[in-house]
Amino acid sequence: MRKVLVAVAAIALVAGCKGKAPATDAGATDAAASGGAVAASAAPAALPTLPADPKATVTVAGSYASAGATLKLGADNSAELTDAAGKATKGKWAWYSDGKRILLTADKSVWAVADGALYKLAGKDAPLTGMTADQVWAKAAQ
Repeated sequence: MRKVLVAVAAIALVAGCKGKAPATDAGATDAAASGGAVAASAAPAALPTLPADPKATVTVAGSYASAGATLKLGADNSAELTDAAGKATKGKWAWYSDGKRILLTADKSVWAVADGALYKLAGKDAPLTGMTADQVWAKAAQ
């Protein structure tokens, strides 16, 4: 009789779940096991999107940074690129005719313009799709 009740209870339990296993929070389980607090899960940050017409909608002038290097773009089209070692290269920047990319004259680098960031491109013919986090130069708050 006991075996029958256990079997019926197991069937009822599975039927009640309708095939869906309950979700577990691994962080909470690990924290509970170690006696610690649950750490906030770090969701991946969304990459800045490229607007349809950045030349008309984005203010490019400002300071940008990535991996210890900085790029300062002036409203007068001046540019100063400083690498992580502190070596500065000065020049100018200009819009490409497509209005989506800029060129730095000092090192001939090409950048896609997003709202609040620049993406360093591999070259002038690099596609404006499939941008990755390692290409992002974030604009400093003004």
